[in-house]
Amino acid sequence: MPKKTSVKVVPTDDEPSSRSSPTTPARRQAAAEQEAGTTGRVSEPKPTVFKKPASRRVWLPAWAWYTIGGVVVVTTAMIIGFALSAKPPAPPVINTNRPAPTAQLVPRRLDGVMVETNKDNPNIYAVMIENLTDSRPPSGLDRASVVYEALAEGGITRFMALIPVGQNIPELGPIRSARRYYLAWAEEYNRPLYVHVGGSPDALAYLRSGQASVVNFNQFYNAGNFWRERSRRAPHNLYSSSDMLFLGLRRVAPDLVPEYAPWPFKDDAAESARSVGHPTIVIEYSSFSYRVTYKYHPQLNRYFRFLGDSDHLTRSGDKIWAKTVVVMFVKTGLLSGDRQRLQMETEGEGRALVFRDGQVVEGTWKKPTAKERTTFLDQQGRPITFNRGPIWISVVPTDRQVTY
Repeated sequence: MPKKTSVKVVPTDDEPSSRSSPTTPARRQAAAEQEAGTTGRVSEPKPTVFKKPASRRVWLPAWAWYTIGGVVVVTTAMIIGFALSAKPPAPPVINTNRPAPTAQLVPRRLDGVMVETNKDNPNIYAVMIENLTDSRPPSGLDRASVVYEALAEGGITRFMALIPVGQNIPELGPIRSARRYYLAWAEEYNRPLYVHVGGSPDALAYLRSGQASVVNFNQFYNAGNFWRERSRRAPHNLYSSSDMLFLGLRRVAPDLVPEYAPWPFKDDAAESARSVGHPTIVIEYSSFSYRVTYKYHPQLNRYFRFLGDSDHLTRSGDKIWAKTVVVMFVKTGLLSGDRQRLQMETEGEGRALVFRDGQVVEGTWKKPTAKERTTFLDQQGRPITFNRGPIWISVVPTDRQVTY
């Protein structure tokens, strides 16, 4: 069977092929022009130009802009506030394992209280304080380290308060006059600042003689260091303060350094070792208003004072108490040629009672010469130790009654 041969028909220029028929607009235009005979060549196609659409602006109402601005402001404020309120990181804890240094403490000469080494021997104010019923209550008496109580005139007792320099006492008084036997006890402390206003004739004569081992600080000549309290009647209204007395001491005795032998002191007995065998001490000085009672508190290990049947209080309402109570029996009588003023035999020796830790030690007081320190010995002749803290010394005539 003969093979079929394919004949490829090639279009001529006069017969365009259907495969090459113009399909695009440009080609169709060229073909039309050729057929019409209007041109002998085909013109180049024109490039297509695309137009950018016109931009459209969006306009927002005013309230929308205010809202957006408010949100921005609030958000910014919150961010700033949070940044400011954030706590800084805590510093690292460093444990050096080094305990703080402890100051070395020593007993103060005056009352045995433990203090720093540079405060063990302070200068002393020896202040005469009144106890007449019209003068009560006193000020600053509870801050004294040692207090001597003895009769003045008419069955009225008076105090000599020994106060170490360095105490802050804004009001001290009422301050009254000097007595000769109080000077004998003040001299034991080797020139304390003896604070008074006037005095009995024999006391003033001794102070003027220059023989007294005290620094005489009479209000008559140092009025700027005292004041009169207008709310109280004279003569029960003279006061001073620790600051005023310190200024006076700096002026009249700036280089004063006291030298005296301290009493022996000890710590409080343990509570289990404290006794309640002598819970009350009663001292009959004269009338009921001047009856002194000490009531022992075993837990606090303190003796609280009462005058008559009332608490012995300061003007600020603080109770007055002692750690050690001493009773000295001293021969007492009227001065020669005087019907009121007393004299006491402060030299020599006599009976003594010492109360501390709820117990009583019976013994003797001794003062060999006028300016030597009074010592207190038990019945075996050994020094009696005092508890550290306030000491009250009640000096009573030998014929007075003391119960305990």
